[in-house]
Amino acid sequence: MSEENLETYSVSESLDVTGYLCPMPVKFTRDKLQSMGDGKILEVIADDPETRVDIPKLASRIGCELLNFEEESGTYRYLIHKKSIEKLAGAISESDVPSDARLPTKWGEFRIRVFKEEKNGLEHVALTLGVMSGPDPVLVRVHSECLTGDAFGSMRCDCGPQLDQAMSTIQKRGWGCIIYLRQEGRGIGLHEKIRAYHLQDKGMDTLDANLVLGHPGDARNYEIASKILSALEINQISLLTNNPDKVLQLKDWGISVAEMVPLVVGLSKDNVDYISTKINRMGHKIDPVHLDEN
Repeated sequence: MSEENLETYSVSESLDVTGYLCPMPVKFTRDKLQSMGDGKILEVIADDPETRVDIPKLASRIGCELLNFEEESGTYRYLIHKKSIEKLAGAISESDVPSDARLPTKWGEFRIRVFKEEKNGLEHVALTLGVMSGPDPVLVRVHSECLTGDAFGSMRCDCGPQLDQAMSTIQKRGWGCIIYLRQEGRGIGLHEKIRAYHLQDKGMDTLDANLVLGHPGDARNYEIASKILSALEINQISLLTNNPDKVLQLKDWGISVAEMVPLVVGLSKDNVDYISTKINRMGHKIDPVHLDEN
C-alpha cells in the first residue's frame, strides 16, 4: 500500500506497530486489537506462515479491515484497521440495526431485527411477518419482556400466553409485528420484580408491591417502541393489548392506533388476583366475566 493511501487512514497519528515473532501471533493480535481505540491501525509482523490464513480470518470475525498484506523472506506484514462504530444518538434508522435475520418459529417464519437504545444500552427486538405496507393497519403487539412468564412459563402473570397468542394471531392473519421491549417487571427490572413477588407472597397486590419498593405502578415508556415502528415504516396499527395507557402513550409519540384488539389469555387460579388488580386499579380492559371462569 502506498504512503499516499496510508495517509488517508491518518497513519502518522494512529499507527501502532507490534512485532509478533513468536508461536502465538493470532492471540496477541486479537488482544491488541481489542485494547485499541476505534479508528486505529495495527501493523503486525509475524514469522508464522499460518498467519496468512488466520489473521485475515481474525480481522473479518471481529469487524476489522485488513488493509494490506506483504510477504518478504519468510516475514509476514499485516496492516489492520479497527473500524469506528458509528452510533446515532437520535431517532432509530436502519443503520442502527445490529442484527437482521430470518427466524423460523413454531408460528411461522418471522424476520428478527434488533434496535439498540443509545441512552441506556438496551437492545429491543422487532419480529415481523409479511409486508408491513398496505391499506389496512398492521397488527402489532408491543410486548414488555417477562423472563418468568415468557421463558419459564410462570402462571403468576399472563405475559407468556399473551406473547404466544400474539404470534399465533399474526401468523393466522399472515402479516404483523411483535415489538419486544426490554422493560422487565413493568420497567423496574428483574431484581426489583422478584422483590415485588416476595411482597405479593405476603399478601400485597402487584401495584402496592411496586409502590412500597419506591417504584411507579408502571414505569414503562413506549417512546422506543414508536421509534422502532417508525423505522419499520409502520404508520398505522391495530394494537393487541388490554392496556389503554399503552395506546395513549403510542398516540402521544405519533403512532396512529386504529383500534385496540383484546388479548385475554392465560388466566388461571394463580393469577386471578394479578388480573383483578390490572382491571380494578390499572384500568386494563378485561371483562371480569373471564375471572369467574377461573
